[in-house]
Amino acid sequence: MRDWRMSDGYVLRGRIWPPRRAASSAFLYLHGIQSHGGWFERSASLLAETGCAVLLPDRRGSGLNEVGRGDTPGAQRWLLDLDELGDALIRESGCQRVAVAGVSWGGKLALLWALQRPRLVERLLLVAPGLFPAVDPGWLARARIAASLLRGGRRAFPIPLNDPALFTDNPAGREFIAQDPLRLIAASARFFYSSRRIDVLLARAKRGSLAVPTTALLAERDRIIRNDPTEKWLRRVARDGPDIKYFTGAEHTLEFGVCPAAFEEALTRWASAGTDSPRRGSARGV
Repeated sequence: MRDWRMSDGYVLRGRIWPPRRAASSAFLYLHGIQSHGGWFERSASLLAETGCAVLLPDRRGSGLNEVGRGDTPGAQRWLLDLDELGDALIRESGCQRVAVAGVSWGGKLALLWALQRPRLVERLLLVAPGLFPAVDPGWLARARIAASLLRGGRRAFPIPLNDPALFTDNPAGREFIAQDPLRLIAASARFFYSSRRIDVLLARAKRGSLAVPTTALLAERDRIIRNDPTEKWLRRVARDGPDIKYFTGAEHTLEFGVCPAAFEEALTRWASAGTDSPRRGSARGV
């Protein structure tokens, strides 16, 4: 475990795999809205085995970070956290830029950071990115969130993903999620507002404005995000065209699949590819 003090004084906790030798790349790994770094230790360790430095932080208010549970000062603070974590990873690894992997909700944060900080981001891996959610709080919860914002926005509301079956069809994975004491089950009104702010900024992204090489790994049976609009958005915004892979029969959290070998192979292949990315297109039936 490692701690990083942010410029506003908040102390972020997370996991880091320092390079055993001169790092060929440095990876910043971002988890989803309910999850935390503990869900992705296996895949982060696989990235590290390719000889790269890996930083897997828990987002402020999530996972190991108990202060301000489920809260954020705003979307800009999330981006500043990534700026500072990226700088820390560059110092740790000796690399000039970082590669970013974003899972689910963390994928849309990774995308916004890559769009706004292209000089820092070497390449981008999106695992079932939460650009177009299939699950919504509902109109009544949205109205209550809006009312809370008028009073400071600190009231917490349930995150509408509390059924572990939405994440995976693997019984062991469902049990892990259900019993996880660090899983984030509620977030503040200003968290929801800030998340929506990211959606608006990404919706405004211009054609070809995503300059970094981008790979997306999508689960065919995803019930948390919608794949078709995700693929269309990526094809519009990624300058050189994204490399998109679908995993047949897979549920949202590829990490917890019954047979995760195909996902792990794709992950290590991406890690080893460096900036010499493979031909971009769309592959189904992985």
